[in-house]
Amino acid sequence: MRHLKLSLTLAALLGSAFSGQADDGAYKDFKSWQVSCSQTRSCTMRQFLSDNPVSSFELQRSGKPESPVTLVISPNDNAVTENAGEAQVTITVDGAEPLVMKGSSVVADASAYAFKVSGDLIGNGLIDSLKNGTIATITLRRGDKSAKGELPLAGAAASLLFIDEYQDRIGHVDAMTAKGDKAPNPPLPVTDLKTIAELPEAIRIHFAEGADCADTDPSMFDGNALSHALDEDTTIYVTPCGMSGAYNMPYVAFVDSFDMITPLPFPGMVDGAPSASLQAFNLAYDWEKKQFSSFFKGRGVGDCGTYSQWRISEGSMGPQLVLVEETFRDCPEQFSETDEIDPGSWPKTWPLK
Repeated sequence: MRHLKLSLTLAALLGSAFSGQADDGAYKDFKSWQVSCSQTRSCTMRQFLSDNPVSSFELQRSGKPESPVTLVISPNDNAVTENAGEAQVTITVDGAEPLVMKGSSVVADASAYAFKVSGDLIGNGLIDSLKNGTIATITLRRGDKSAKGELPLAGAAASLLFIDEYQDRIGHVDAMTAKGDKAPNPPLPVTDLKTIAELPEAIRIHFAEGADCADTDPSMFDGNALSHALDEDTTIYVTPCGMSGAYNMPYVAFVDSFDMITPLPFPGMVDGAPSASLQAFNLAYDWEKKQFSSFFKGRGVGDCGTYSQWRISEGSMGPQLVLVEETFRDCPEQFSETDEIDPGSWPKTWPLK
């Protein structure tokens, strides 16, 4: 069984939670680009720009067959997104003919401080331009306010190819840059959930006012929630639930078995005896192995707390979780920044000796 090992410094940098999808994902740098992909094969390549009227550029693509590419571009001055009027994005690569995008394909989202661009960005040649170009000049406009900046494209070709490879599209017709004649791959049984609205009604009621998950920040869904179809009759849903603390984010899981939706309890040990909770913290789910893991931090650096692992097993009433291992460590009075964090080496509270 794989255990979580982190240096103390890295654990502090990771912040409050481990993504529900990122447990078996990938991350790589190409020049100024950072590329990250989740185990659902959703990928993002982004670049942050300092001292630039355009502060960041992000390309997103889900792992679904023939999924579109989306751009999220932020100006340094949010007054551009907050202004009234039609939103427009213009991208010119190496002085070539500009690509102007507006109307329904561009949304200025003031709450996200960004312009969101959709449409056929592969078919209109933009992806090829980013792949082969040197500098992209980007103009964000809304009404009478605008921001214009330059985006270096070194490393973009490698980033796009990495995404094609990770999403298993190389040689397929729906690749961004490594196209071939093969048909798109069938969809994975696991899907990202970006909003509460994507949940079944029987789960959405848990997020209504006064319900157990009512305090959940909706923005936490994007990147931290998923559904997994175990078979044609059974689906697992994993979502944040409730207010996140300084370094612990609560999650819940539900199982939809033959259209009957019930919470999926997480077994654990309390005072040496078996117990169960409907919440787990900093939850990760490996859908291929059908295993969950949770690391409840006793403090932000993560050198103490409770680490748990569960597996899905078929019970008399459908899928249920079985506690595989639980370890616990009290917070020491002192700690060293050079210490390695290995919850698997902590004293075991389960299995009992």
